[in-house]
Amino acid sequence: MKTDDLIQALAAGLEPVRPARLNRLFLMAAVVTAAIGVVLMLGVRPDLGQAATGAAFWLKAVYTLSLAAASAWLVQRLGRPGTDIGRAGVALAAVVAVAALAGVIELLSLPANLRMDDLMGFTWQVCAINILKVSAFAAPLVFLSARRLAPTRPVLAGGALGVLTGAIAATAYGLHCPEATAAFVAVWYTLGVMAAGLIGTLIGRFALRW
Repeated sequence: MKTDDLIQALAAGLEPVRPARLNRLFLMAAVVTAAIGVVLMLGVRPDLGQAATGAAFWLKAVYTLSLAAASAWLVQRLGRPGTDIGRAGVALAAVVAVAALAGVIELLSLPANLRMDDLMGFTWQVCAINILKVSAFAAPLVFLSARRLAPTRPVLAGGALGVLTGAIAATAYGLHCPEATAAFVAVWYTLGVMAAGLIGTLIGRFALRW
């Protein structure tokens, strides 16, 4: 058999392989598990029904869900060999930047004597820690959702998965947390999410190797 004929025979019937994606069922299970973790460990805020009628409650959720969406996009980029971060990294940075800008504008609009209270709230000492605790419930499922991916930079991919985990946890934590000022969310929620991302880099170094 000629070489050209052999190549054509081997290539016959080949079809493009669909790009691997995060498993949505595992991600949905992670969201549910995080919410259950909040209920069991911290409890739901007693005025949740009233809070849900206000814009601040939903703006906080929009921020954390935007972090989750951007980090999920970043994970999928990192999970395909030969693919650069591209606009996914820019999107994640932009979400954080917009939240930071909103926090700064809010602080500048307040009298100087009220700015510290707006920034620190009543729960700044436990906010980031609680988000990390809740993320422990979601982390196994989030990492399992990426099992079909093939990241060539496991540390970076693990960090992105950690941010995704933290963002899911922060969204669920909103069911308990009474804080809703832009400055508080921009600082303390972001700190909790990024701490989860840092832990994700450590996990990814070992869990995502292939």
